[in-house]
Amino acid sequence: MKCLVFSDTHGDFTYARAAMALHRDCEVVFFLGDGLRDIEQLASIYPTVAFIAVRGNCDFNDDFCGAECKKVESITLLGKRIVLTHGDLYSAKSGDERLLYLARERGADILLYGHTHTPRQEYLSELEMYLFNPGAASGYSPTYGIILLEEGRYPLLSHGSFR
Repeated sequence: MKCLVFSDTHGDFTYARAAMALHRDCEVVFFLGDGLRDIEQLASIYPTVAFIAVRGNCDFNDDFCGAECKKVESITLLGKRIVLTHGDLYSAKSGDERLLYLARERGADILLYGHTHTPRQEYLSELEMYLFNPGAASGYSPTYGIILLEEGRYPLLSHGSFR
């Protein structure tokens, strides 16, 4: 299963839309906040793709595609527990301590977060968990994330960019 991960579109879904066109086999999109309206427009263009979103500190509405949009979500796909947050409530710009607390609390195999605008991919062997930030899907050097999930295998995580 291919999943795309976006964060921080900040009013411009041009690059997220381009990534979707590049990855037409994508089944799930995770959006990590700061541009809910952008991703809602993208969801309307791709009605067969599942979109899962959380609110960021710049999202002033609390709904997404007609449902309540929370600050933290958890989902299990193909045996992997994925936890999503924007990162602002967990001091993502100041370190990992609060993010790791959330990951442990929710039993995450993969913790997705945004807010810092900096791509990051790290496997924490002591926790048997991935920390993954797709970077920002807007600005000077837009980036996004790709997650490949297969039952009974380690997930493959990577970044895509346009520059």
